[in-house]
Amino acid sequence: MAGAEMPGERPASGSALPPERRRLPVPLREHGSAGYELPTAISIRKGGAMLLRLTLDPLRRRARRLATPAGAFILGAAALASQAAGQDEPGPGEAIPYFIDNGAGIPGYQPSDDDLARAAFEAWARESGGRLRFAETAAEDALIHVVWIDPGSGVYGEMRTVLIDGRPVALLYVTPSVDLQGPAIARLAAGDPVLRDAIVYLTCVHELGHAIGLPHTADFEDIMYSFAYGGDIVRYFMRYRERLADRSDIANHSGLSAGDRAVLHGLYPPRYRR
Repeated sequence: MAGAEMPGERPASGSALPPERRRLPVPLREHGSAGYELPTAISIRKGGAMLLRLTLDPLRRRARRLATPAGAFILGAAALASQAAGQDEPGPGEAIPYFIDNGAGIPGYQPSDDDLARAAFEAWARESGGRLRFAETAAEDALIHVVWIDPGSGVYGEMRTVLIDGRPVALLYVTPSVDLQGPAIARLAAGDPVLRDAIVYLTCVHELGHAIGLPHTADFEDIMYSFAYGGDIVRYFMRYRERLADRSDIANHSGLSAGDRAVLHGLYPPRYRR
């Protein structure tokens, strides 16, 4: 979540099981300090739909905050793209496939939220100077999944990773309700739909930032800022809101700071300069 300290991710551990039946570290059951993992091996060949169902249902039912695993795991887009392209480095123009989960039935979800998630992918692609490209695809082919989750989970944004057929897949959990941001934000957003949309958009941008390799920062100006360092959450979101005349302006303002761009370009040197 933009500005929030998110529960850490951990890399998928190795397994002696063959690729067809590998243990998946998905957040299903508490597993001591290591976080959550699926207790039994399942067939990965059945595709991402089963994985998403197994992952989502417990999240939507759980009414407490997810435990924080020790340490954070950052899944870089280079790894994702190399899996998609079948090569060590993503080739020029190689698109990273992503999928947006259907949020129907999730409190606070609006069908137009899918467009906010798409805008987040477009923002990182644009800010990368041509180095990163994303393409929306079917769930079973996607290497990044945007997953709308119930605010009852206590989590308003988190990036987790799993293995499917030996490929790293990023699950971006985003709560479409802004009530978890606190009563002040909730009151403002209730009277300002554009603010509400801006918060959902920035949450998507933040979590996608983790998926492509950016860590939290202590700089209040950054989209990757963590509120573990303190700061005025109302001001954090309102400064972005003040740039927008209406919802359509979100496409013109990525939300990234100069510091965010410097880290992004360090990871993925732009192929062209604007």
